Amino acid sequence: MNGGARIPQPILVLHGGGVALACALDGQIQAGELHGLFAGDTRVLSTYRLGVGGQAWRLLGRSRSGHATAQWEFQNPHIRDPGGDLPAGTLLLSLRRRLDGVLHDDYAIRAFGDRAVRVRLTIQMDADFADIFEVKNRSIPPRLNVNRMPAEHGVILDYVRGGFRRGLRLDLHPGAGVPAFVGSLIVFELDLAPGGTWTCCLEAAPILDGVTLALAGDPHAPEPNPVPDPQRLRIRSVPLLARPFERGRADLHALAIPQDDDTPYVATGAPWFLTLFGRDSLVTALMAGVDGAWSAAGALAALGRHQGRRRDDFRDEEPGKLPHELRRDELTRQGRLPYSPYYGTHDAPALYCLALWHAWRWSGERRLLDRHFDHARRALRWCDELGDRDGDGLQEYATRSPQGYRNQGWKDAGDAIVHADGRLAEPPLATVELQGYLFAARLAMAELLDALGEDSEAARQRDAATRLRTQVEERFWMAEAGFYALALDRDKRLVAGIASNAGHLLWCGLPASARAAAVARRLLAPDLFSGWGLRTLSADNSAYNPLLYQRGSVWPHDTALAAAGLWRYGFREEAGILLKAILEAATAFEDDRLPELFCGLDRSHGLPVPYEEANSPQAWAAAAPLLAAQLFLGLVPDAPRRRCHLDPWLPDWLPRLELRGIAVGAGKVDVAVRREGGETVIEALESAQVEIVRGSVAAPLWGTPPA
Repeated sequence: MNGGARIPQPILVLHGGGVALACALDGQIQAGELHGLFAGDTRVLSTYRLGVGGQAWRLLGRSRSGHATAQWEFQNPHIRDPGGDLPAGTLLLSLRRRLDGVLHDDYAIRAFGDRAVRVRLTIQMDADFADIFEVKNRSIPPRLNVNRMPAEHGVILDYVRGGFRRGLRLDLHPGAGVPAFVGSLIVFELDLAPGGTWTCCLEAAPILDGVTLALAGDPHAPEPNPVPDPQRLRIRSVPLLARPFERGRADLHALAIPQDDDTPYVATGAPWFLTLFGRDSLVTALMAGVDGAWSAAGALAALGRHQGRRRDDFRDEEPGKLPHELRRDELTRQGRLPYSPYYGTHDAPALYCLALWHAWRWSGERRLLDRHFDHARRALRWCDELGDRDGDGLQEYATRSPQGYRNQGWKDAGDAIVHADGRLAEPPLATVELQGYLFAARLAMAELLDALGEDSEAARQRDAATRLRTQVEERFWMAEAGFYALALDRDKRLVAGIASNAGHLLWCGLPASARAAAVARRLLAPDLFSGWGLRTLSADNSAYNPLLYQRGSVWPHDTALAAAGLWRYGFREEAGILLKAILEAATAFEDDRLPELFCGLDRSHGLPVPYEEANSPQAWAAAAPLLAAQLFLGLVPDAPRRRCHLDPWLPDWLPRLELRGIAVGAGKVDVAVRREGGETVIEALESAQVEIVRGSVAAPLWGTPPA
């Protein structure tokens, strides 16, 4: 007995053309679930249910192809028609769906048996035009001003309130028969001879502010590969790495949103975050370098356009700050929510500096510096002047907005930052990873300043990084625990909760080597390492709950960044353990796709348990296998100097790795490595316009760890 509690239902997500669909595994949409066709941050289709003879069709099977195409097969249950009984399996319904700005469904019903049949097919379609935040919160007030108007081939649903307008155009093109429209029902009376087939095409086109979206291509053609020139970058390795790598790369390109300058940025994920997010787009770019600098260049361009210019407390905007999230939903348009855009992310300014450095190291393109360096300089100035709220040299956050985020680090759930005894930490909060990001950003900007001939400012940034490192080592280190505190609270007391954030500090290269060793041991302790990845919060904390968003769940990108941190300090075996775990989790999920997060239950529980509202695909989860491949190759780009460092290491479960077509500046690198005994050897290596420097470098990303 569950006392009437709602049981979450698994969903299938399709996306394409800037719209997303979340439906049940049988393809249908129920308004009471986390389902819908979402366009312009609005649920423009909330109900889509099929019936035959007054009953539901029985699902036989489903398949999907790519990100935007799926197919279902159904048979009828036992029903009656004017001729008598119709046994189950008399009718076969095939439904093929393509999503590409418009929902396009092709129906085909075939009749079997020895007599003609007459059946009633019903399609229930309705739209509540709920704000995407209302859907996620499961709090949807009725909208009374929804109009249903006949159209030439169907019906138009139209919602207008104030200056906000959303709609949906439903068009039907049946091979035979004329539908009747009864409220939200579309009814066909079908006469089918033995062996006969009835077909129908249904299109549901979102209408955004009076503009009806259109299909981008032929819905009946095979879905195009989202990755341009798939031969440019190729991987050959064991399936445990190769399949998640290929899936992740395809997901990144499928999530790409074009911009006016043809430089796409990577949207955060589908179905809930098919839009621009500051932190997510930047971290994704920092992880996905082997696929090229395009994702970093797109994120820099998209976010730079929205860099803060004034103080607006409702939106947490300040001069130089980078946005957290941009939305087009009704509540934001009305000014009831602050996402136009919202600036409640404290880490995006430092990450912007890192992403610019990263794009420059991979591409060597001076035009990136010319175009974006001023944005980065303003972002770093914000860190100095406004990101440090009390002038103590640390980054602290607290919202000024009644609708703002309580937490403005990557763990932005309101209950994510807790003391060792589970109590909520009170803001302003200085989380430890924010200090690491700024430390790394100062070193990255120093390198860029050197390239621009600003030597004195470069030296100033390096000095500031050293001072920050000293501050963190003195104020965050917990000697007894052998670990860094999660944060400092509003009274500058340690928030001593053991959490995964310290892994990001390793990624940034801040800790001394001895302390990094202690952190490495602690990260792999069973209270943090679930066997599938790192828990966001220690299982020993009284606030731990593996089913909650950031109180014990596993986030693939979080684990991958910690692995990168371990790698840079020389803890390759430990990094390999984390990377193997997350790759095994990927192969346990459908299509070898890592979701945004999953539940932090111990591996002894069985297969990884999905988190109900996770985006899948999701950008920085998709980038995790790409970062893994870069780490195993020990590949560090230095395109401005036309070179690339290579220091591979393969664990015993990865006998061989080949990656061809790695773009470094104007050149290309092809490399194959294999494990031979206990050693990793380079089997083949080719490069064009790139010098290969063999052996280790100080760090795989930036900076130099101290002794």
